[in-house]
Amino acid sequence: MRRMTLREDLFLLAHDETGKLLIPEANAGAGLAGATLIELLLERRVAVADGRLDVVDPTPTDDPEADATLEAIAANTAPCGPRAWVSWISHGAYERVGDAMVAAGLVRRTVVRRLGVLPASRTPVENSTDLVRVRSRVRYAVHGRERPEPETAALCGLVRVLRLESSLLLSMPAADLLLSLERMTEGNDVTVRQVTHAVEAVITAALFR
Repeated sequence: MRRMTLREDLFLLAHDETGKLLIPEANAGAGLAGATLIELLLERRVAVADGRLDVVDPTPTDDPEADATLEAIAANTAPCGPRAWVSWISHGAYERVGDAMVAAGLVRRTVVRRLGVLPASRTPVENSTDLVRVRSRVRYAVHGRERPEPETAALCGLVRVLRLESSLLLSMPAADLLLSLERMTEGNDVTVRQVTHAVEAVITAALFR
């Protein structure tokens, strides 16, 4: 079985056991966009230099979302940094990632009735162990004494900026948990932290539109 991507792990954490999205869809889109960029950074496919995001390895990844992102960055001639790319990629990201995960058999889409009348969409996980695994991964990072691997540390940072700490089901004060999640990201490459901050900036900017 293939390893799930950072983007897919974050998608699962953004929903509860019933498949209800825990945050606004626009915020989830920004987080998923950030996760895509972070994986490309960790895989040395893109790099940030002088505030500009550029492709350093255009080899296809066989991941449609990642490949589309690589192609867009490679084709761009303007000096765009992480924040601009997070903002651009975030549009429609939630639906695109959800569609891909449905096609891969990781989640399914259902419609429920709220108050018996209003329809609401849900995206529950197909295999509950996938959600348990990703929650456990972040919990172990929070409670562990060793610094987590870069991808897990990045996931901790995205959970913090998206305010998904409640999805971890940890019995500790929210302020302490957020501080622990922030500490997990301190050892990450500066460019990964830049993308995480970009996600936070895009979400904050949206509040004042």
